[in-house]
Amino acid sequence: MKNWKRFLITASLATVLAFGSAASVFAAEGGTITTSGTGIVTVQPDLAQISLSVQTYGKTSDAAKKENNKISAKVISKLEEMGVAKDKIITNYSYVYPTYSYNEKTGENYIERYQANTDFQVTIKDIDNAGTYIDAALKAGATGFSNVVFSLEDSTRYYTQALQLAVKNASASANAIAAAYGKPLGQIQNVVEQSSYQSYEETSNYREKAMMDSTAYGSGDSDTVIQYNKVQVTASVTATYGL
Repeated sequence: MKNWKRFLITASLATVLAFGSAASVFAAEGGTITTSGTGIVTVQPDLAQISLSVQTYGKTSDAAKKENNKISAKVISKLEEMGVAKDKIITNYSYVYPTYSYNEKTGENYIERYQANTDFQVTIKDIDNAGTYIDAALKAGATGFSNVVFSLEDSTRYYTQALQLAVKNASASANAIAAAYGKPLGQIQNVVEQSSYQSYEETSNYREKAMMDSTAYGSGDSDTVIQYNKVQVTASVTATYGL
């Protein structure tokens, strides 16, 4: 049976890069300058989260679920055989529901069959071979995958770098404004750490991720190819300086 060929495209691999930006407001009243600085660190991900699904049908809900359980077990077994730990294969949801058809003679809807669905999230560190895990799962019986999320296992040190860049940018902007007014910049009076505005970031724990749309380009004998972008860790601050 021919394998599907899918291309999920974002951008190329690279090492850590960093940049930042700043915005500012001059407040004559009270003799202060308030500036905002943003720091962004761009880094290659080290985790991939693959969303897989198993969909089955049966004349009864029990039959549909039993078939789904059997195939799901095969998929999980194959992934474990490839080195994926049990705690890295999480069931997001599992449910069964009836599908209806319309009887033109009686004018009534009736249950034609039952559909069972199970969705898994599989986390791997072998991100360069994410497509291999997808192919193996499909061959084992998985009926599809919805996306691949690339992220960082621990973004703490990168966030610290981004935060330092944000502070430097806020300070540089404040110095420029003070110089434009011909005044020396005074002592910093207040600094507030802001939330990140990056869409790829979970603000609760600063884990970055690049969501990949699953797009099929037809079937073929080639393996699934996954390309991914670097992820961004962003920090923002607002700082107030005296004059």
